[in-house]
Amino acid sequence: MTLLDILPSLRGTTTSRLDPTVWPVTTHYRHGRITVGGVDLGEVADRFGTPTYVLDEAGLRGAGATISRGFRHAEVLCGTSSLLTGGVARAVAGLRLSLVVHSRHEAVLARRNGVDPDRIVLLIGPGGSGSGPAVTLAAGGVGRIVVDAGVPIDTIGVPERGPHKTIARVHDYRSADALVGRVIDAPALELIGVRCDAAPNPDDIRDRVLTAVAVMCDTYREHRVLMTELHVGISTGGTVIDGASGLGDALENPVEEACIRNRLPRPRIAVDFGDSITGRAAVTVCRVHSVDRTDPGGPVVVVEGSAGSAIAVTAGEPVAAAIANRHPLGPTEIFSIVDSRGVMGDHICSGVVLSQDIRAGDVVALVGRDGRDLLDSAQVVSVAHGRIHQIPAE
Repeated sequence: MTLLDILPSLRGTTTSRLDPTVWPVTTHYRHGRITVGGVDLGEVADRFGTPTYVLDEAGLRGAGATISRGFRHAEVLCGTSSLLTGGVARAVAGLRLSLVVHSRHEAVLARRNGVDPDRIVLLIGPGGSGSGPAVTLAAGGVGRIVVDAGVPIDTIGVPERGPHKTIARVHDYRSADALVGRVIDAPALELIGVRCDAAPNPDDIRDRVLTAVAVMCDTYREHRVLMTELHVGISTGGTVIDGASGLGDALENPVEEACIRNRLPRPRIAVDFGDSITGRAAVTVCRVHSVDRTDPGGPVVVVEGSAGSAIAVTAGEPVAAAIANRHPLGPTEIFSIVDSRGVMGDHICSGVVLSQDIRAGDVVALVGRDGRDLLDSAQVVSVAHGRIHQIPAE
């Protein structure tokens, strides 16, 4: 029996603990203040201003190491759909992981921060920022490119060092043949493998992998092109991967089975977990500008914004928040959060639980589903073992 059971009236004057499945692994309460990586987030706000984006180096390295152990015989790809900064790129390089980028800017940023070009994979989707002339410029400094159906392959020029090593992204067996044929016929491309995408469960991984290997077998029989790489994207919605070893077995076993059955040499496997590595490795620190209780949609916390554009999260997407610079008192309430530089009513996120006593000057820490920088922060820092490292703007 706890004190709350004896005195139920105390429930309204307490705030819940930080959810360990959401916040970075090194997050703690210390004397009523929140720390990440041994660093007081209130101190971060005072020293660097707000908003400031805080990367937890231990979280990045821990997630990368967990996935590497689960997929011992696979190359681990770190996705960057919402989070590539110089600090993340340096962390990926330090872990000897490979990096998936989506644009010329990201490829250049990765190289500048120590990522081996051979470990950079440029993912090109139809109509994306990597398409068209940008592909020619960006692909020259990356190890491999992944092309989807609908990508204007004929616009990709041949670099001086020879054709781009290319992975064909396969969505289903029937449509794969046309894409494979286009890549083989393109003088700028050298087909070396296929990519498939699966949900994080053994059955879907098995089905997708068997389809991908079948495409590789057919390609060899029809075109005499022997592909040597199989990339598997595992969509987790930015959450942390649990049971990575089980998923590793679910991937390895069907590959071995299919290759033996079709007398195909075992391809090199690469696994892309997207934002899973960064999902619990960052917080956005902001200072409260004002609290508005006149909005018809409910109470609103207005936070200091940056010169950039705030990133509104998808409706219903969970965002955790907490007062970081002091111990909150009183019951909690549901708020929306707005950037002070934005338009009132244009919420960054809604349904955020905070203490009713929140006030101007408080420091608030925000955590999105995939660790993204919700306020396009002017400052980016990494924290570890009580030390702060400022990451300069690239």
